[in-house]
Amino acid sequence: MENPTVYMLPKMIENNKFNELLSDSIENKGWEVKQFTKKDLIKLKKNDVLHFHWPSFYYRGSSVLATVIKSILYVLMICFARLRGAKLFWTVHNIWPHNTGKTRFDYWMRKILVRNCSKLIVMGKPLISEICSTFGIDSSRIEVIPHGHYKGVYQGKGVNIRSRFGIPEDSYVYAFFGQVSPYKGVDDLLEAFKDLNSDQAHLLIAGKKVKDYDLGEEFLESGHIHTHFHFIEDDEYSDYFEAVDSIILPYKQIATSGSAILALTFGKPVVAPRIGLLEEYLPEDCAVLYEPSDPDGLLKAMNMIRLKQSEFQEGSGFVKALERLDWPVIAQRTLTLYSS
Repeated sequence: MENPTVYMLPKMIENNKFNELLSDSIENKGWEVKQFTKKDLIKLKKNDVLHFHWPSFYYRGSSVLATVIKSILYVLMICFARLRGAKLFWTVHNIWPHNTGKTRFDYWMRKILVRNCSKLIVMGKPLISEICSTFGIDSSRIEVIPHGHYKGVYQGKGVNIRSRFGIPEDSYVYAFFGQVSPYKGVDDLLEAFKDLNSDQAHLLIAGKKVKDYDLGEEFLESGHIHTHFHFIEDDEYSDYFEAVDSIILPYKQIATSGSAILALTFGKPVVAPRIGLLEEYLPEDCAVLYEPSDPDGLLKAMNMIRLKQSEFQEGSGFVKALERLDWPVIAQRTLTLYSS
C-alpha cells in the first residue's frame, strides 16, 4: 500500500536546518515529503499528514489586513484538511512566538490548531505540563521526540576564526552563537565575563542581534570581547566552533535549543541554567549547569568549565549524548506517530 504524503509547514527554513534534516530522514525511510502550498489542499488524501512547526508563519502577516486575511485562510485550511481526512501534527518548538510573546490572538489561533491535531510533538518532557495547562489537553495527546544532531551537516572552509578576531591561540575562548536577544541572556553573559577578570579569557559572540537590544558600549569596547552581529554562514559554523573552548547559553527561557545540540555535535562543553530542555539534553560529562536563582551561578559555572577542560576533551560523553539524537531513529519514531 502506498504511504501517505507528508506536507511539512515548512520543509525548509533559512538559518535553521531542523526541518530539512527531519524531512530528509523521513524521505530516507521511503516516504514522500513535500513543502506545503495552498494548491496542495485539493490534492490531500485520507491519512496524508500536515506537519506544522511555527504556526504563526501561516496566520500572521506584515500588516493588520494581511494578518486578518492570513488567519481566515489558516482556519479554513485546517478545517478543509480535516474534512479531507488528513492528519495534523504540530512540533511545538515554542508555545508562543518569540517576537510577540503570548497574546489572546495567538492563543486562539494555536488553540484551533491544537484541537484539530492528532498529536503534538515536543522535544523534551519539561514542556508537557505547560502545554496541557495552556490549551486544556491531556498529556496523552503529546509525544516526546528529541531534536536530532547536526553531525556531517556543517563543513568548514578552514578559516582561522581566532586570527580573524585577533584572539591569541593560547587563550581560553568562551562563546555565544545564535540570535542575540534579551530572552537568551547575553547581557548577563557580558556581566559575568567582566567579573571573571581573566587576562587569558576571551568572549566571542556571533549571531544576528535583535534591534534595540542594548548590550552596553563599555562592554563591547573591551579588547577581550569580540562580536559578529550577523548570521553565521553555514560554511563557517565548523570554523567558529573549532575556534572556541566552550559554549555559554545563559537563557532566561527556552523551549528548544539548536545551539546546545550544535555544541554537542562539535564536542564543545556547555554552560547553561537548569531550565527546560537544557537539563534534559546536557549530561554532566558535556556541561556545567547552574541554578538560575543563584545570582553568581553563571560566573561560577564559567569558572568551573574552564577548570574541567581536560575532562571534557576526553570526549566520550559527547559520543554517548549524540547516540539518542540519531536522525534515523527520530524519523522512525515520527513515522510511527503518523501511522498511529
